Amino acid sequence: MTSLKRLLLVEDQPKDVRIAAKTAQSMGFSEVDARASLQAARDYLDRGLKGEGPLPDGIVLDLDLGYDSGYELLRYWHSTPGLFEIPVIVWSILGDDHRKMCDLFKVNRYVAKWEGEDAFREALGNLVESTSSKIY
Repeated sequence: MTSLKRLLLVEDQPKDVRIAAKTAQSMGFSEVDARASLQAARDYLDRGLKGEGPLPDGIVLDLDLGYDSGYELLRYWHSTPGLFEIPVIVWSILGDDHRKMCDLFKVNRYVAKWEGEDAFREALGNLVESTSSKIY
């Protein structure tokens, strides 16, 4: 299996950051770059697009970031060449109506947090498989 390099985790709840990072590392991600705000995540991606830093192999995004909305990052991801090719998993407490919105954005997977860690692990597993099949 190809070793994955980097996962961008956009999550503002420390407990969920720990769960997601631990799960991602157990699934083969060597680095998990956690950002707690929309601006911090966008700055990270902008630096990568400019060649000033790495771009992630995948993104895990919470839609409810306190005063920020993950939808703003989805709009940016969806409309920016060089980002839309990066797979996104939305991992959020928000309900099924948000799942439908994520389908419109062509998000790779939506996992409700109440579905549990196994559902999140499965989504990451699918990301690992899709990333491993890329030719670098």
